[in-house]
Order: sequence, then structure tokens, then C-alpha cells
Amino acid sequence: MQNRIIQQSREMFLRHGYSKVRIDEIAAELKISKKTIYNHFGSKEQLLFAAIEQTQIEFENDILRVETKMDLSYEEEIKSILSLLGMWVSKIRPVLKDLKWSLPQAYDAIVKIKKEIFVSHGMLILNKGVEMGKIKAGWHVNMALYIFIATAEKLLTETYSDTLPNEVVADFPLSPEERLRAVVEILYSGIINNGN
Repeated sequence: MQNRIIQQSREMFLRHGYSKVRIDEIAAELKISKKTIYNHFGSKEQLLFAAIEQTQIEFENDILRVETKMDLSYEEEIKSILSLLGMWVSKIRPVLKDLKWSLPQAYDAIVKIKKEIFVSHGMLILNKGVEMGKIKAGWHVNMALYIFIATAEKLLTETYSDTLPNEVVADFPLSPEERLRAVVEILYSGIINNGN
């Protein structure tokens, strides 16, 4: 039951924002009583921190699955890891703004996790590419990661793409995963055709 409560609350926090979701709404979605939720979590704040912890665990497990997969080429590995990082950033972005004002300690916790994950996994895969000769030595991998994070945060924000001309967004891939893969491809391979 505890896991179901965490999953449902996380989904609702991400969709609507932490401050806009009430415990009785989570209970209604799960068809349980508020008391059942309070038996597992003493407060909405505790529930949020449990959701943050669970999200971090699941996300890092997803990345570790890619990092330990032996049959992936470097290109497949970097594209998969950067796509996962981008999806995670885009998922948490909507709730971060709300948390910054409504629960700053939760905001700080998520930002800390974000920094640790991007340093431990994003920089790791890029530096591995430098060591393998797949990424140019002396190239600013930290700048590449920064560009990717900033792009991922904006790319999947519908309101941002609404501010751009239709000609710019007309051929965008539809799914968030495809959009991030396209960004990774551009970062990794560039847009210049070296064959001509």
C-alpha cells in the first residue's frame, strides 16, 4: 500500500504541483481513506520526500541498467544515458518552481540530487568518451552537458514551444523521448554532413 501511495502522489505532484494537491485528492484517486495515508506518512511533506527518494532510486537504477549493459556500443550508451537524464529533468521541472516557493527544503533536495546525478553519470559518460577517443580531447564536456540540460528543460515544455513559430516546431518529433534522442544525436554527431 505504501508504494501505491507514493506512486500516486508522485504522479499527481508532477502533474499538478505539490501545493495544488491535497491528501484527500490522493486518497480519492486510490479509493482509500486519508487515515490510511496518514498511517503510512505523518504529513504531506513526508509523503513528498518519500516520493523524491523513490524517484531517485528508480532513476538511478534505470541509468545503472544502461551503464552495465555489456552489448551497447559507446554511441548507444551515451545516447541512452543522456536521454534518461533529459527525461528526468523534464519530468521534475514543472514541480520545481512550485517547490521553490512552497517547500524550499524539498526544492533544495531535488536540486542536490540533480547535481549529483549529472556529475556522477552525465560527466562520467562524456569523460569516458574522451578517454576512448570518441569525443574530441580538450572539448568542453561540461559545456556540452550544460547545453543538453538547458535544452532538455525547455524542449519538453509545451508553453515554451508555443512561443516559437510553427515553421520551427512543425517537424518536431512527437514523443518526449524522440525529441531528446534528436537533441542527443545533434550534440553527439552535429548537423554538418562531413561526407560532402
